[in-house]
Amino acid sequence: MKPQAEPADTNKVSQIESIFHEIQTIYDAGTPIFTKDNIRKVGQELQRFQEGERNDGANIILKGINGVDYEVFVKAPNHDPPRQNEHLGGSTWLILYRSIKSLTTYIDVDYFDFQSAYLPMRICAPIRLLSHSPEYKKSPAPPTEDFSTYQAIEQQWRTSPHYKRLQEILATMEIPFTLTKVVALALGALILGSQVCKGHVLQHALVSAVHSALVQRGILSVLSKQYTQDPAYTQRDKGILHSAGLTVLDDPQALLELDESSVLVCISPDIPIRDIVADICRPGIIIWNRGGRSSPFR
Repeated sequence: MKPQAEPADTNKVSQIESIFHEIQTIYDAGTPIFTKDNIRKVGQELQRFQEGERNDGANIILKGINGVDYEVFVKAPNHDPPRQNEHLGGSTWLILYRSIKSLTTYIDVDYFDFQSAYLPMRICAPIRLLSHSPEYKKSPAPPTEDFSTYQAIEQQWRTSPHYKRLQEILATMEIPFTLTKVVALALGALILGSQVCKGHVLQHALVSAVHSALVQRGILSVLSKQYTQDPAYTQRDKGILHSAGLTVLDDPQALLELDESSVLVCISPDIPIRDIVADICRPGIIIWNRGGRSSPFR
């Protein structure tokens, strides 16, 4: 006799596929996955967790893509011991954004959560993964040379052919109205392990270069701001960015800042930024790439 689990699994798969079909139908009919109002409400819930009001977890109400409000339990941070060679930092409360692809696919039927199936956003507190290296040692304190290292990388890049090509592109760009801000999303933490990450520095340096060039051309207002947001930022990262003239916003404030007068910069994001932008606004200028990076959290 076959195990009784098989018919149950088949029935569960059928239910899951029915949900996916419903979600895809809703989406194809023009219903947005993301709205600024919904993002704002989830951000308000997130803030309560970040302020320590719900350290043990809590039930909250989140709206599904089908317009239904769902009560879901947000779990407290996981404090399981690290696996072999894992070096972990603290947990970080953040919003998990789900693309239409994520909402209509699953990896393991056994772990499919019907209660959150329709939710384009969820709140969680993953643990920061610092390193898999057995030789990893935490830096005892933020080194004083962080910003000078950032500046050296930026200055070297400004002598490169890539920088020259960027300036050529920006010099020919025409926008019929004045833009008011540069919004950078998911550019990555500047410090990986205990060292300044050159690649992530260059992505942030791009923000400053774009801002400077467009201000000089009059496309950006001289009073325009440079905003950046990534839940992976530590206090050490934020200190460097402040010195570089960038204003760090908490999740999801940078998304709420996006509008038609924005310049969006997003390189290898670990969030579905294309889905979000397609739903909430049409930035005046978009600078992004096709790829994505792995999450810095476990």
